[in-house]
Amino acid sequence: MAKRILLADDSPVIQTLSKKIFSGQGYHIKGIKSGTKVIEEIEKNDYDVIILDIILPGADGMQLAKQIRELSDSKKANMPIIAISGNYKNYAKSDFDDVGINEYLIKPLDYDALVNAVKKYTS
Repeated sequence: MAKRILLADDSPVIQTLSKKIFSGQGYHIKGIKSGTKVIEEIEKNDYDVIILDIILPGADGMQLAKQIRELSDSKKANMPIIAISGNYKNYAKSDFDDVGINEYLIKPLDYDALVNAVKKYTS
């Protein structure tokens, strides 16, 4: 069964490229562009990993990561989170650790690194 990825990013370029790359590798990927829909989407559907932009319309990725970790469903609460951000200099590694982010990658995205990160958490 295909591993499921939730991609939360408001960039049409990242959405399009990620869908092409991950679909081509046999993943099922759902993209959402609004931070306000992330929790709702996770509560309704199961995912193996979430790729989460730190700066999203309607929500802060750091806050979203924290909310995911506090979900009552432990499987969903422990889902791997890969954060992506062009604004990483505002954060230290400990900031990501504190909200339960498993890994973070810097934009512009290195898709090889992103694919490897997803494989690491879904294999």
